Amino acid sequence: MSTTEFPAPGPGAGINSQIESIRAIPVVLHNSRLLIGVTMIGSLFAGFFAICMVLMVFSVLSSSGNALSAAQWGCGALIFGYMCPWLWKLARAMAGYRVSLDSRGVEFNLGTRKKPGNLFLAWEQISAIKHKRVGNAQQYWVLGSDGSEARFSSYTFFRPKKVARLIAERTGLAIQKI
Repeated sequence: MSTTEFPAPGPGAGINSQIESIRAIPVVLHNSRLLIGVTMIGSLFAGFFAICMVLMVFSVLSSSGNALSAAQWGCGALIFGYMCPWLWKLARAMAGYRVSLDSRGVEFNLGTRKKPGNLFLAWEQISAIKHKRVGNAQQYWVLGSDGSEARFSSYTFFRPKKVARLIAERTGLAIQKI
């Protein structure tokens, strides 16, 4: 057996016909419109609850004059009041995020309409796929050999692990935990 029969070490080493056949099938990944709609409806409910809690503040103050109870209702109204626009912005942003996988490579569209954040990485340029759990969010990095990176999390995609697994499957790389 000669040394020319062994695959070269490094990213993309050992690419076989099975990976090539998987790469030949184009896939476009985006968030579920149903879940985006549920998030937007949740935003509207949060706004409704905030208004109801503000009304409860006035009701408690006028009937019993209990300032502690009114302060608790006020804090709840403030929290739901902040949650309403946050959920709405999250849903609007998540509606536009997209990842396209084809035979050439992976294209990330993780920006907004005003500030598009497109990044294309050829399969041979991908050097690593990394994963880290930060608080309650799963974060993934797809690193390019030229120093570019695409970062996405559970605030970007409802199922970020699926996105990372499909990319790892097409590159032949393992997802590394940080």
